[in-house]
Amino acid sequence: MNTNAETRLLAVLEKQATHTFEELMILSGLSASQVLLVVDRLSRAGSVVLKKSGPDYSVALGEVR
Repeated sequence: MNTNAETRLLAVLEKQATHTFEELMILSGLSASQVLLVVDRLSRAGSVVLKKSGPDYSVALGEVR
């Protein structure tokens, strides 16, 4: 079961597959700590994956949703 924050983040990623943490904050309206917590939960569940993108990380949809 997804929380409201998880649902918002997944909806953003479904529109465009890959975003940075900063983009996810802006587009979802979530705070930095909320994005970090949600990405952590979703990545452990396999719903999203983290990718190294230069000095930053990007978040993309995973195999499990």
